[in-house]
Amino acid sequence: MDYGGATLEYNDAYTVIAKGTSVMTYYDQHVHTHFSFDSEAQFADYLRQTGNPFVTTEHLEMSNPDDHGGDNTPAYAEYVAEEDTLQRRFPNQLLRGIEIGYYAPRLDAIRRYLAAGDYDLTLLSFHHDGHYDYQDEHFLTVDLEQHVRGYYAAMLAGIRQFGDFDVLAHFDYGLRVLDVAPTQLADWAGDTLREILRVIIEQNVAFELNTKSMYRWHDAPLYDMVLDWYLELGGKLLTLGSDAHASDKFESDFAAARALLTRHNVHELATFRRHVPTIVAI
Repeated sequence: MDYGGATLEYNDAYTVIAKGTSVMTYYDQHVHTHFSFDSEAQFADYLRQTGNPFVTTEHLEMSNPDDHGGDNTPAYAEYVAEEDTLQRRFPNQLLRGIEIGYYAPRLDAIRRYLAAGDYDLTLLSFHHDGHYDYQDEHFLTVDLEQHVRGYYAAMLAGIRQFGDFDVLAHFDYGLRVLDVAPTQLADWAGDTLREILRVIIEQNVAFELNTKSMYRWHDAPLYDMVLDWYLELGGKLLTLGSDAHASDKFESDFAAARALLTRHNVHELATFRRHVPTIVAI
């Protein structure tokens, strides 16, 4: 690939594009279209907004409580065909991604679906417990501390069991509808979260800053704290994703998230192609 004469640095895990070059602009790493069960967004409406590479991360959600326990599996052949058609209309490099909704009882089915496709980017998420999506109002009725402890214990077990993914998405998903202060999260799940971070660092898995969580669900203070932990543990792979389900949310609040990263002295983010991260200066 031509990077305009920029110097590239390599290590065992990823490629770094030298700072100060203009060869690549960072682009959204968490986007949904109508190939996700909860979106009607069209590729073209996103592509009209950017000339950068573009990736979508469509939902793979087995036994989805929001669909009466049904399996939400993106129509892969149609997905590839639509990207191929769009590639003839738009200059963007079009990449393929998927957001895996982890659910332990359906792990074999998840793996079978993934093995039949070819992706550039895989996100791993923890969206439901088999009975309720974690954004369901049911969780307003449960014991808060018990829920927080249980959610992160399940996440730790899941990332250890699943293993093969690129990005841990919206670590706070199970808290979105709840009011959890940073001090509470630290007291109830700090040790577990640090272990989660250690595991993903060891696996060269990126940690996502999800701007939907941060600014629409008001969880930026949680990200502020956990990002500190991640950096203290030696983490280097970070992604920024809007979690857009409509084209007007594409790259939403990226400026605010970049400002938060700058306060943490973070000046680089990762993008993915064929599961290989490239580090891009921001």
